[in-house]
Amino acid sequence: MWNKLFTRRSVRVVAAVGAVGFGTAGWFLLNPYWAIAGVVAGPYLALVVFAVIVTITLPDAATLVNQHEPYQALKQVQQDLYTSRRLAKVWPSQWRIALAQNLIIESGALNALNKNAPALRSCDEAVAIYQALAAENPGKYGPGLADALDRQSRLLATAGRQADALEAVETAVRMYRNLAAAEPTEYLPALAEALTCKATWLTDIHQDSQALAAAHEATGIYWHRLPRPELPPDAAQAALLEGQLLGKQQRHHDAAVMLARGWQLATSQHQHNALATATSALKAACRADPDNFTAVWHAETGTQPPEWLGLS
Repeated sequence: MWNKLFTRRSVRVVAAVGAVGFGTAGWFLLNPYWAIAGVVAGPYLALVVFAVIVTITLPDAATLVNQHEPYQALKQVQQDLYTSRRLAKVWPSQWRIALAQNLIIESGALNALNKNAPALRSCDEAVAIYQALAAENPGKYGPGLADALDRQSRLLATAGRQADALEAVETAVRMYRNLAAAEPTEYLPALAEALTCKATWLTDIHQDSQALAAAHEATGIYWHRLPRPELPPDAAQAALLEGQLLGKQQRHHDAAVMLARGWQLATSQHQHNALATATSALKAACRADPDNFTAVWHAETGTQPPEWLGLS
């Protein structure tokens, strides 16, 4: 719909109507000088008004992504991109941010459709725009850059580029840490999620000590600084990962604590992949000290260990 509405002809018509309309209004309501100003500024103002009206009458692509309708979201956001690219060329100070936001939405829709390479290209372009914007106004655009870098790191990791993913997520972690210092309620969850990603990418390249430090910081945020009933799925993943890394260091008691916490949360959230990944670490912690494992499990969860561990 956007490409039908924002053709060259329609842009010229809207601009001409804006010049005539604002020029006429300036002449009759004020004086001839305002008429000249209306003719000059009218086309830009008319295009902005037209874009806003069309935007609010169309479905929101970000909402469609969140509602698991990636095909519809992609169709809509690509129409939005057509317009935001044109307007960013005419009025970059006002429309670059809209272009970057639309690129992030496009990236999310493409990723949901398992089109990882084009999703990464869209995200890379958004990151470049946010970097330019943040260089001009870090206070205003820094949070958007951090979010874009976090998304970029996940896509890079999916593409098997763990070193690049680490570079992106480490920058995001630094930015989220600074943002959380000023606004902890707003940015601590994002910091914890970025730390969980960092720990995962470090584990992928066998940097277990650094991965453990990142996972431990993430679980510290999740379990001690965020509301327990609202813990996101990454909290279980961080705890299970920390438990696995502690088990590799033969720290079986600490491993049992984190595995029990992560397992209970992942079970309540039906995270079957996370549970499957942690099964071998759970068995190893149980074999290392069955009595301690049982006591820790009961203390953390209020239940007995899973029957398949053979402790009952």
